[in-house]
Amino acid sequence: MIKRVLVLMIMLFTIGMTAACGMSVEQGENSGSGEAGNGSQGNGGNEGDAIEDGGQGIVAGEIEPSLMKNENGQFVYTVKNQTEKEVTFEFTSSQRYDYAVKDEEGKTVYLYSSTAAFMQVLGEETLAQGEELSYTIELPPDEDFEGGTTLEVWLTPKGGKTAPTSAKLNQ
Repeated sequence: MIKRVLVLMIMLFTIGMTAACGMSVEQGENSGSGEAGNGSQGNGGNEGDAIEDGGQGIVAGEIEPSLMKNENGQFVYTVKNQTEKEVTFEFTSSQRYDYAVKDEEGKTVYLYSSTAAFMQVLGEETLAQGEELSYTIELPPDEDFEGGTTLEVWLTPKGGKTAPTSAKLNQ
């Protein structure tokens, strides 16, 4: 009897841990500001502290996110290292980014990480000064986003949500 209870408890623990694999930080909080990897970057620091070089150079202290729709109708999320140092993002799973589709009131109608599974492996992405990472966001074709008007995307490093940005779905 005790053996069965112990086996049942182990199975429940395993199921609980497996269910948590796809979970993510709730959209709306920015718990990763200034805390991704080695802490040498922020995500939208004070503009008063930024140093600009004619609009084309490096802006000191910022990771610059962008979200653009390509010719195939897919969104491309890009994060550019605009700091003066190399930046390393440490990840606790194979997930590198997350995204949400929101309606006009800002309510989430679809969250990518709630429908995806990720391998539980440590990883990192390192960006030298001026380098960028790009990810193609593939919205599920069979999903009806019921009033979804905005796509919000962010990185998911160890320190929490970083480099958030958004775009209108029907541009």
